[in-house]
Amino acid sequence: MTKDSIAQTVTSIYSSLSPLEKADRQRIVSAVLMLLGDEVAEVKKSHNDNSTRTGKGASSSDSVDGDMTEKKFFELKSPNSKLEELAVAARYRELYADANKHEKADLEQVVKAARRNFDSKNFNRDLDNAKTKGLFNRDKEITLSYSGQGYVDALPDRENLKNVARPKAKRKSAKKPAKKK
Repeated sequence: MTKDSIAQTVTSIYSSLSPLEKADRQRIVSAVLMLLGDEVAEVKKSHNDNSTRTGKGASSSDSVDGDMTEKKFFELKSPNSKLEELAVAARYRELYADANKHEKADLEQVVKAARRNFDSKNFNRDLDNAKTKGLFNRDKEITLSYSGQGYVDALPDRENLKNVARPKAKRKSAKKPAKKK
């Protein structure tokens, strides 16, 4: 097959698949590969390893129809605290729900779907502590910080967490006493 015919074939396939949704495109490509007698599991695995949207270290056995479940994602990342659980839930939503801003109910839904306990009463305290640790931005909106993303991506490798970039803590300057006149 010549380079021109490969380019024409790719362009043709792209124009056919581009209007479809991601899940439909994946099903169609998998079906075509099965019809051709190629191994579909290997294609899913290489797709997961090369994709930035499927999470680090994901394999085809971690997914259901190409999508990572909350439970598998939490098992893969194995958070040790409520702060880490909130960050993992937020990162899951970023990767698999295309959501960068989160609400309490959104994070609660992910944590509960992962079969973990969600501490609704202490959510604000836990979120403030996670912001202090640098996992979330200090905005009114709940957004995972850049270092929070790196932290979750580095999990479960606790040794590698030391190398994750951390934001510099803002130091509160001590108030100077008023000058006496």
